[in-house]
Amino acid sequence: MKKIILTLLTCCFGLLMMAQTYHVGDLYTAPDGSQGIVFYILPDGSGGWVVALEDASTSCAWGEAENVPGLYDSDFNPWPLLGDYDGYTNTQILRNFQNNNPAYAAGVVDFVNGWYLPSPQQLMTLYSRLSFVSPALVQAGGTDMANNRYWCSAERQDNRAWTVDFGSAGNNGSFSDQTKTDKFRVRAIRSFDYISEGYSYQWSTGAATPNITVVPGQTTTYTVTVSVTGRTYADTVEHTIVVQGSLPSEFSIDTTEPYTWDGITYDKSGDYTRNYTSVDGCDSVVTMHLTVTYIPNVVVTAIDDSICVGDEVSLVAEVLNDSSFVINPELPAVRVGDILCTDGTTVSPFAFAESGKTAMAVVFYVDNTGEHGWALHLQEEATTMVWSINTSDVYNLSNRNNSRNAAYDMDGYSNTQIIRNYSSATYFPAAYAADFANGWYLPAAGQLRILFNGILKVNASLQMVGGTQIPMNSSFTYWSSTENSQNSAWSLGNDGCIRSNTKTYEQRIRCARNF
Repeated sequence: MKKIILTLLTCCFGLLMMAQTYHVGDLYTAPDGSQGIVFYILPDGSGGWVVALEDASTSCAWGEAENVPGLYDSDFNPWPLLGDYDGYTNTQILRNFQNNNPAYAAGVVDFVNGWYLPSPQQLMTLYSRLSFVSPALVQAGGTDMANNRYWCSAERQDNRAWTVDFGSAGNNGSFSDQTKTDKFRVRAIRSFDYISEGYSYQWSTGAATPNITVVPGQTTTYTVTVSVTGRTYADTVEHTIVVQGSLPSEFSIDTTEPYTWDGITYDKSGDYTRNYTSVDGCDSVVTMHLTVTYIPNVVVTAIDDSICVGDEVSLVAEVLNDSSFVINPELPAVRVGDILCTDGTTVSPFAFAESGKTAMAVVFYVDNTGEHGWALHLQEEATTMVWSINTSDVYNLSNRNNSRNAAYDMDGYSNTQIIRNYSSATYFPAAYAADFANGWYLPAAGQLRILFNGILKVNASLQMVGGTQIPMNSSFTYWSSTENSQNSAWSLGNDGCIRSNTKTYEQRIRCARNF
């Protein structure tokens, strides 16, 4: 039985095509129809990470007490884990080693369709963006992340692997190594990129996939429309499959480069005819109307245009890009690690030295506009300072009664303003350590949690511009402007955990600003 493969080519020269731009919190539909919520956009804007709407398992072991060859091992130190971004490769290694065992965390995810067990950094990033992601999960009909530990795709040693604590026992947001045979939750994530997923397809058969299979009983023309997802660019083309013994047929080809038909290459527009004879002696004439232009267009080609009645035909739509073709979303103008300068502009750390500008802060978060966000002060305002000298409950400042709720607080500016309006620097020195008149404030707990995820990049930029780095090699706690109760407020520890501490406890102060 013959099979015909139609290859749909989108050839664009020197053209920037814009694919759909996703933002954190958007609902994403994968090619297989599964859905999730976008929780991270890559710094170059070329794609990002999506979290599944439901847990893949609520009680699952990580594996057996044995080292997995090729998988990153980390001692009990959270900082190296922040550099592990590749959950896909980790999952692949694990599944191969464990024979895709569905009893284990890496085996329970739908890896065939692109879902995988997140790496430590990916799971930490998800935690830090829960305030944006949790409402979107629920709105999409999914389930919010549970107040429990979730497995990462990294091991610590032969019998222990890493989890991120989403709120099981007061260590919210921190890494926690657990025995591999213990059972915790699994939430799969997936990556997406605009190049491979920037197109949508619509065939005349009703199919919406790149590939279709049909069995024509007579010469039939099939139509496919290829669109750039979320944009106005689209092209519709036809291709005729000739069934021997039917009437003469024709098809049209629009191409941006020479076209080869049955071994003959045509590089000029025109009508070209070929005669076919099947094994049973029936004749068929096929005319190709060829248009060769050098503008963006869609071209349909076939490996074999001639079949017999009853033969199965496989039609395949494929996107082919040359080196000058780029599918690119609206790239963020600012990235984590960029330098915020005194003139209000931001500069890449690699371009800073030649810019002649003066550094003021380092960007640690960029919002969905790609142009605005938060930046960290170059220096610490204090290494030992109390939040307040008494146990007064600040009027109008919301109390966050658990660490996960505290991690949802992203408005340090308003918090600092409320505290300063409530009382004086004598009673609340932490909020007054910020140069509030010039835009600086004590970050909220959620802002500090996002800072933790980007510490490696932020510290590198701080070092480059002569700032003071976050002390990664020592124990630290930084006060936030988020209040827990009359007696306590929330702070960030060096393990990434948001913990409550008595307000009279001395901790570090590092201010931030909006830009």
